[in-house]
Amino acid sequence: MEYKAMDSIDKSWLARLGVNYIESNYVFTGCDYYKRGGEEDLAFLYASDNLTLVSCNADVRTHLEKSKLRSLYDYIDDVNSQAFEVYIDDIDYYLSGHICDAKSNVEIDQLTLEAHQERIEQFITRFDEEELFKADFSLDSDYFYMAYLEGQPVGIIASYCGVEPFESLSILVTPSYRQRGVGKALISRWVKEVEKRGRVARYRANRENIASRRLCESLGFVAHSHIQILAKL
Repeated sequence: MEYKAMDSIDKSWLARLGVNYIESNYVFTGCDYYKRGGEEDLAFLYASDNLTLVSCNADVRTHLEKSKLRSLYDYIDDVNSQAFEVYIDDIDYYLSGHICDAKSNVEIDQLTLEAHQERIEQFITRFDEEELFKADFSLDSDYFYMAYLEGQPVGIIASYCGVEPFESLSILVTPSYRQRGVGKALISRWVKEVEKRGRVARYRANRENIASRRLCESLGFVAHSHIQILAKL
């Protein structure tokens, strides 16, 4: 594959993992990026239409060099092992054109962790561990936006600026206020703020978080690539 066939997103991942030269669209990095999560992690995989990028240990690499798999679930099926799991399986969405904006009665305030940590923490206690995991919500973020409806806090976005020019979000909406435009209002505001900062909005959603995926798709986001992490159980 020619290098020019890749878009800026693919190129940013190559740069992030220290790859300067490629001979095909299936690339193994020489780095240990896959170890970021801990000693149990065995492989990291990024895959778009034009690039598959893998950081992994020697055993996984031996198998993938032959099979050229684009999903780590397929690796588990191939080795027929109950000893592994794919504990991260996220889809990255990017805007195609402008966001589909809509009128809303939702009020949104920008918060800072320094001034509003107690308010943020109090709100996220409404959600269980599984919801927080699926949303990938973290206080270690750069920007926060809280949504209010009928005077009550009903949703929050945490926005993280990575090393590349892309800015990612995590979003939580109170279950009883879903389907009332809260998520759309939050994301619309976030996209505008991201553009003001001269960055590119990236919406990362867990593959199993169907509600989150439908929300971003309804606003004009398009699935571009996915990332997975394989670990020992």
